[in-house]
Amino acid sequence: MTDKVLIQVSSTQHYPEGHNDHMEFTTVGTFHHRAGAYYIIYRDTEITGMDGVTTSLKIEPTRVSLNRMGAIDHKQIFERGIRHGSSYVTPQGSLFLEVETKEMEIHLTELEGNITLKYDLFSGDQLVSHNRLRINIKEDAPQ
Repeated sequence: MTDKVLIQVSSTQHYPEGHNDHMEFTTVGTFHHRAGAYYIIYRDTEITGMDGVTTSLKIEPTRVSLNRMGAIDHKQIFERGIRHGSSYVTPQGSLFLEVETKEMEIHLTELEGNITLKYDLFSGDQLVSHNRLRINIKEDAPQ
């Protein structure tokens, strides 16, 4: 079953140079459970810098897979203690990125919940940033 939900995304990046970036937005998307995994799908907006991109997440008990399609093409896997790499493709070019997930908390029910990921982002062997991503799902999306 696919249900329309309210999705709140909060993202923080801490850079080695000492500065931080923070972004929050709320959008409407879909959320459903099928074959042991949860799925979240939403369209990004101008506030994320990825207007026209569709983001989907597949949440399994020990792994989160992110897939972005549109002006940006990016697939990324978050799995605690494992470094996963992938290409980040934009109209300006592509870049190979790796994430090493430090912490993963998943609290989902059939109706709502939240996911928190703490991970380090690398380009080559160079640390780009320490990151925290939190996604809250609420079943009371406007119809």
